[in-house]
Amino acid sequence: MPNTLDDDVNQAVLHYIHGMGREQLQEHGDYIFLLQAIVTFSNGTLDPKYSSMEAFQLISSQPWLVSMLDTAWRNKSYDNIRSLEILQASPKPLTTQGGQQVEPENVDLLHRAFTSPYHGKAVDAFCEYLERNNEEFGKSVTPKYCGKFCSIVQSSGTGKSRLLLELHMKGVIVLYINLRPSLDKTGYPPRDVLPAAILTKNLETEADYSARCCAFFAAVFTMIREYMSSRLDSGSLDDALEQWNESMCNLMSKDRVQFFARLKTTYSTYYEKINSSVPSRDANKPRDEAEHPVDREGWPMERDEQLGEHQKQATARMLGFRDMITAYSRMRNSLKALFSSEGVHKPKLVVALDEAHTLSNVTEGFFRPSTILCRAISLYSGGAARVTGDAVWVVFASTTPEVADLAAPRFYFDSAGVFADGQLVFPPFCQLGWDQLADPLHGIAATDVAQAGHIIGYGRPLWKSIAGNSAAEMIAIAISKLCGVKKAENIPLAVFSQRFCLHVTFGHHEAVKFLESSVASNLRVCVFISEDRNSLFTAYPSEPFLSCAATSLLHTMSNLDKFLQALEEKILSGMIDVGKSGELASRLLWLIAKDLYIRRTPLLGPFVGAADGQEWNSELIDCQMISVIDYFRFVFGENFWEQAGETAKRGGKKTIAAREKAKATGEQAKEAFKNAFVNFSHWVTMNEDISVRKNGVDQLPADEWTLRHWQRTSAVQCCHGQPLVDKMIPIYFKDNDPSCGDLSCVSQIFISDKARRSPNKKDPSDIIRNHDSINCGSSRPWVAILVDLGLKESTVEFTFPEKWSGRSTTEGACDGPCLRVYASAINSNTFPFLSRSRQLPLTLRNIIAYEESPPNGRQLTQSVQQQVEYGSTSMGRHMRWEAWGETQSSKAKGKKRKASV
Repeated sequence: MPNTLDDDVNQAVLHYIHGMGREQLQEHGDYIFLLQAIVTFSNGTLDPKYSSMEAFQLISSQPWLVSMLDTAWRNKSYDNIRSLEILQASPKPLTTQGGQQVEPENVDLLHRAFTSPYHGKAVDAFCEYLERNNEEFGKSVTPKYCGKFCSIVQSSGTGKSRLLLELHMKGVIVLYINLRPSLDKTGYPPRDVLPAAILTKNLETEADYSARCCAFFAAVFTMIREYMSSRLDSGSLDDALEQWNESMCNLMSKDRVQFFARLKTTYSTYYEKINSSVPSRDANKPRDEAEHPVDREGWPMERDEQLGEHQKQATARMLGFRDMITAYSRMRNSLKALFSSEGVHKPKLVVALDEAHTLSNVTEGFFRPSTILCRAISLYSGGAARVTGDAVWVVFASTTPEVADLAAPRFYFDSAGVFADGQLVFPPFCQLGWDQLADPLHGIAATDVAQAGHIIGYGRPLWKSIAGNSAAEMIAIAISKLCGVKKAENIPLAVFSQRFCLHVTFGHHEAVKFLESSVASNLRVCVFISEDRNSLFTAYPSEPFLSCAATSLLHTMSNLDKFLQALEEKILSGMIDVGKSGELASRLLWLIAKDLYIRRTPLLGPFVGAADGQEWNSELIDCQMISVIDYFRFVFGENFWEQAGETAKRGGKKTIAAREKAKATGEQAKEAFKNAFVNFSHWVTMNEDISVRKNGVDQLPADEWTLRHWQRTSAVQCCHGQPLVDKMIPIYFKDNDPSCGDLSCVSQIFISDKARRSPNKKDPSDIIRNHDSINCGSSRPWVAILVDLGLKESTVEFTFPEKWSGRSTTEGACDGPCLRVYASAINSNTFPFLSRSRQLPLTLRNIIAYEESPPNGRQLTQSVQQQVEYGSTSMGRHMRWEAWGETQSSKAKGKKRKASV
């Protein structure tokens, strides 16, 4: 957009906030006014209703907009806001190439991402998956699986479309078709209009759609036969495959557009033939059970010896199935060079239907298109095709987990993947890889890991693929994708889950719907879906760029307190598991403390500009190195480093000698950590000990394990069974010695969480990093913290060795000096930074309280449940069976006697 529009917006907003006596946007109403100004000065391209109070309603329903507006205001550039689809006055004009819709902006950028060298082994894994499926399909005498179709389910930006197109590199004929909704103008790859119209538009009756599906596949098989046969007559199989894939796997190819045009013509021919042969009787009228079974074209079913018994009943609803099967047989017989090539189960032909969730909606005719489509696939992939083991597959791909339930039951069911006759649908493929575009460990100096160009390499390939946008625009895109557009109430959980490893309680009535929605709309990653579809495993893997976007949203305006309240509501409902020893509260405490430390003064944006002026060398503020000394001073108070030794409680008096000794000890500790830094932006969880002593285990050395977490700005939540410690935060020592390698510059902060109600041993000296389960000893100084979050009395104290010459461990190795910190109670005396948020201390204390006693009136339910968990712990609630038989009256008497003492 012209710069004059931005100037007009800036002048209007500055006049508004100066009139309010402010220099910057601060209040919620300021951002509403900014949005109104952007819409007003848009030359009519944006919906004028948002220049009025409807802007308030929009921001209230889409809180992620505030973060985008804040970033735009700091950059004084609003093109990214103007490009939002939700603000458009009318659908943006599209360039059409032979029936293919193409978004004019960023097409070249995204297309380059699809043609750049492919990284990772996801394609090999998917081929292995298809081979295994093909082998399983033909194993049993009675068909176990419904048909040769399967699905890819994964969140946005993980590489589903690229994987499907990249299959051609494995010698597979790939027919890629995108079924993106017609109203989706910004997605890429764009919608393939002609085939998408056949499969998704004007769906009236089940009978008509049956004819469509059979005509569609008949046309596909005919076109592929004609294309490949003509090239096999004059060349080799490899040459024919290369020509096909060069034309059909290039999304900008004119040959691809022409192919779909011819496909539409061939489809129309089959469709008209099928409809002309349909008997005059009502196609949707059910047949009498006593009537002699015939198909829709009047063929007695027993005449077709190629159809299995389980398929014969399905044909009663499939118009044109015979034309489809005939076209399939002709294709196979004409392309013997392909189907008899090496590897029986190696995939030969894949029809890839991307954005396949468009097939799962129930139509006005009360049927799901996916049901009919999969029934057609079941018919041609059974019979002779099943006997010969043809590796011809249809692959449905989508961000929506429901696509895994695309099914072809013999009779119409609105079901998951298991049918009345026991046939199954293959479990979806989810393993698309991660970190394919990340820098190698030593590809960047440890002091430069906050650079945007480095951080965007971690996680899904999306971030690198859209790096042609500005860094600020990419943060806005990440926020928009994390928030989604469907359920605003999921945004706080998405933000906290991505950074703080929230654990959703299995069995909660909202859990499955929330997880499915999060995969589809909030960038949550699908790890595994069970074959029976009853179990869905999801996570937010380590992705620091998305963590920075989530942090930016969390600390925009008053979102922190509002999001914490929303989190607490879900904890109250039992949907979020808080743990048993303060682990969730501790994760929130340490990381939000770092967030607030960085934001103790107003920020100009999520980046700090690079000295060389290169945008992608600028550093993300939430990944920058911060001093350990300053961080602890912010967390524990300005006087933390003068508090060595023991006191009865925070604020207790010391003698002059004790104060002088504490000051000296503090100076020694500060000297040891003067070059020490932390940079964590999110948590990751472990499911086994830090150090595992097993034969043949691929165990990383401690320094490499620590450095890898530093490189991607992650901190570690240890597994529940980890001895001695619960968390690890990487430390890096920035030495001036250039000969000192990064591996020798790392150390750790180890944290032990407690949520006990009564004081016990409060000495963190039990934490030793040379324990067999940790094995992180080095000569570098390190930190051990024991935090008692369940106590009410505030205490902060630390110890540090006055002299150190290398302490020998039981294994003879030397370990560096340790700063040992003990802290208790969740209040602003122990943690002064808590005064910066009204809600944070309340939420942390409530989480600890929920661990001891479940919220929302479930105490008695939990008590009864614990009776069948005898022996699971050594606690009385799991061991004292005498108490389980107490009557309510005896409990009341016991309470009365106790009160009279």
